[in-house]
Amino acid sequence: MEAGRRNRGRRLGLGDAGRERLRQAALARRPWEHSTGPKTAEGKARSAANGKLRQKGPRSVRERRAEAAGFRALIGLMQAGRKSSATGPGPGPSMAV
Repeated sequence: MEAGRRNRGRRLGLGDAGRERLRQAALARRPWEHSTGPKTAEGKARSAANGKLRQKGPRSVRERRAEAAGFRALIGLMQAGRKSSATGPGPGPSMAV
């Protein structure tokens, strides 16, 4: 019993020296420079699905924003087309008498 309590006390959290030792090891090895993320299609799909667990609704905010941007671009093209047809040469078919 007593040995278990002592071991548990050693495992709970890091002291200042232990935290500094981990920090120095991470700075020496620089793991962030070597991590490349998933390479296979299956791994990429699994990684993309990670955020879907907590989202509200069937589509994410990013997907809805992308769709809205597409609609805004379409509206801009339609407005530009209307402006160019309004300033074009002569009356159009709807204005013919």
